[in-house]
This record gives sequence, C-alpha cells and structure tokens, in this order.
Amino acid sequence: MKLKSTSLMVAGVLLGAAVMPVQADPMLDLLQVLRDKGTISAEDYSLLSNAAKAKGEQTAAEKEEIMAKVESKSSSSVTVDSKGLNFQSADKAFTVNIGGRIHADYGFVDDDYFGANNTGIGNEFGNGSQFRRARLGMNGTMFTDWIYELEINYGGADGDTGFTDAIIGYKGFDSTTIKLGRHKMPAGLEELTSSNRISTMERSMATNTFALSRFNGLSVERKGSNWTVMGGTWMGEGNGDTDNNNKDSDWGAAGRFTFAPIQERNSVVHLGASISYIDFEKVGGDNQNIRVRQRANRFVNERPVQVTYNDTKSANTYGLELATIQGPFSLQGEYFYRTLDRKDFKDADIDGWYILGTYTLTGETRGYRDGRMRTISPRNPVGQGGAGAWELVARYDELDLWDSSAAREAGSVSGLRGTKAENWTLGLNWYVNDNIRFMANYVDSKIKDSSPNDNTGKIKAFTLRGQVAF
Repeated sequence: MKLKSTSLMVAGVLLGAAVMPVQADPMLDLLQVLRDKGTISAEDYSLLSNAAKAKGEQTAAEKEEIMAKVESKSSSSVTVDSKGLNFQSADKAFTVNIGGRIHADYGFVDDDYFGANNTGIGNEFGNGSQFRRARLGMNGTMFTDWIYELEINYGGADGDTGFTDAIIGYKGFDSTTIKLGRHKMPAGLEELTSSNRISTMERSMATNTFALSRFNGLSVERKGSNWTVMGGTWMGEGNGDTDNNNKDSDWGAAGRFTFAPIQERNSVVHLGASISYIDFEKVGGDNQNIRVRQRANRFVNERPVQVTYNDTKSANTYGLELATIQGPFSLQGEYFYRTLDRKDFKDADIDGWYILGTYTLTGETRGYRDGRMRTISPRNPVGQGGAGAWELVARYDELDLWDSSAAREAGSVSGLRGTKAENWTLGLNWYVNDNIRFMANYVDSKIKDSSPNDNTGKIKAFTLRGQVAF
C-alpha cells in the first residue's frame, strides 16, 4: 500500500513538473521535503529533481524562442536620416523611403553681343530665378524582391508638373534588376548620373541632345563587381514634334555596357559604350520632320541651336564614355554620333562631345558605383567642426547639328537657327554636408549659324543654385 501511494505521488510530481514549468524552483523544494520525511527515496528524489531541472531549462528556452518571435513580429521601424523618412517591416520584406529634392536657381545673363550681326539666331534673354527641380517621391520594396518608385516634379524649368519616375520592378534574380514604367533608358554616363550628383548645374549640350533620358518602357540591368550591361525598349515620347492623336507612338531600343578595369577606393578607370535606335512613326502617311535643338544655358529659355531635318524615318545614336578618378581629381568625357535616316533626302550625320574635370580642394574623392559617377561626401561637414567640401569644376563641350552635304537639297532642312555651339563652364561647389550643396557656374557660349559669313552669337551667364536633397 505504501508502494502504491509512493507511485501515485511520483506521478503527481511528474505531472506538476510538466504542466507548471514556471514552478520549477518550488517543485525542487517540495521534492526535498518529501525526501526528508522518507516519503520518497533518495534515488527517487535524484530522478525527479533531475527531470524537473531539465524540464525547466527546456521551458525557459521555449519561452525565449516564443518571446523572440513575438518581439520580431512587432519590431517594424521608422527612422529619419540623410536619406529621408524610412519605414521598414519587422521581416524587412516591405520598405518605404520618402525623399525629395529642391534646386533653386538664380541666373544673370549677358547677351549684348548675341545677334549683333543680325543673324536672327535668337532673341534677347534676361536675368531671373526659377525652381529648376522641386520633387517629392517614394520608393522601396514589397515582398522582398519587388521594387517600386514614384516621383513627382512640381513646376520646374518648363513649368510642368508631372511624373519623373513611376516604375514597378523585380530584383529577385541574381545581380539583375527589371524595371517597367517611366524611367531613364540606358544611354550616357552624365545622363545616368543623378542631377543631385552631377558637378555642374546643367548637363552638357551633347548629353541633353543625344542621351535618351526618361521614357515609358522596360529595362533589364545586370551587373558584376566591375561591369554592367543594360538594355531597354520603350514606346511614346519620341523626338517627334507631333502629339499621339490618331497615330502610332514612336518607339525605340537602347543598350549600354560599362567596364571598370581599375576600381579601388581612390582610383577608378571607367569605360563605356551605348547604342540606341528610335523609329519615328509616320503622320498622315508622311515621315516626320525631326527638330534637333538645344539651349546654350537653362536660363536661355529659347533654344538658339536648332535644325529641323525633314522626311526622317529613324535615328541611330552611338556613344562612347571614358572617365577616371584619382584621389581628389576626376576627369570624364563622352562623344555622341547620330545618323538620321531619311527617305527622300540624304541621311544626316550630327555629333557632340564634352570633357569635364573636377578637383576637390578639401581632398575628398568622388564616388563611383555600378557604372555611374557619384558625388562628394564631406569629411568634415559644417556643424560638426568642419567647413564642408569645396570642389572646382571645368567643362568644355561642343555640339554640331549641321550636316552640309545633307542640307544642300531643296526642302531638306527647315527651322534653322544656330547650327553649331561651343560652351565653356567653370564652377565652384560647396558641399555643406551630404544633403545640402551650393553651386556657382559661369557659362560662356558661342553660337554659329550655317551662313557663309559664319555669323556668331554670344551668351554669357553667371548662375547660382541652392540645393537640398534627402
């Protein structure tokens, strides 16, 4: 009978240990009392106490695991830093970044000599101010591998408000990103460098004329440690002057390849090439008259460089890139060549190029990543005991939109203004920190027309910018 009572008690102790793991320490005290009164033997005590201890340790581990899971489920984060307002789910599968940029520009233009020879190239221009860019946008990830981006530009130099980027994409493949929507197509080193990071207030005339900028299309980019390859295709928003009513959209395709044989922290050599094709759809059964034009400076609202090549079916553009970064010094250049394929006239060949050098007086090195130039990050920002970073910039660029042999035929060209241009740009940039920058540019432009007299107009401008980007 005593044995039976002992067995029942042992079973009860074991059951208590199983269902009340949080009572592990009191259970050991109870077992000790039972042993001291002789209710259980020393052997039973040893067996039961070891079982209770093991169960307690297991339960503690399980509790910690459960608490970790509970905490992880509720530990989504919200942060504000130099990149803007950031949201992230606990499992990091969903992220949101809200950011923007403001580029406030002021310009003082001297065109006293422009049109002095009655060339008729353009009109007088004046001093003024403008918000070159005022953008607000968001981007992030969904379900880990899906990406999105939406950015709106308010006003701007042309006074229009609309989307700059609006995409959905996928990055789940190894080192590959797919984008669908409005974004930049693959053409040009300077074009694919963000306006927050270019060293001059405006890109070169060659880049603005021949690089593709943003279109509504599809692109795929794959990259390695020191190379990138990107292809894209799009519809609409071509270079034609007509709208899309009752006609097919212009369409095109482009590709770009970059390779950096040297890519170290303070030393980079960059090589790149691009090619693009634009098909201009017919309007009323006729090929389009394609106007190729460019501003000499953003504060010159008209485009004093302009040629219209009539009866154009398509355009092929080829680009070459070369750049190097050596400590505080950087040098980059690009050359573009375009052939306009015309049905009843001789094909026209036009081109442009630039070379740009920068030197950081405070010693910082310009950034580079994934075939794109980046900006300066001050070692000693203002407000943290330093004076920021200071950068000198110089650029020379040329644009030649005149093919004399293609223009000889009657009716081959129209809408002429200046046909050739060359620009000198000198600049000084002050990087207060990673978000604030002030820029000063002096631009000296010469515009030539196609007349035998080689008439020349001149535009000089001093421009300032206050920039904040986050």
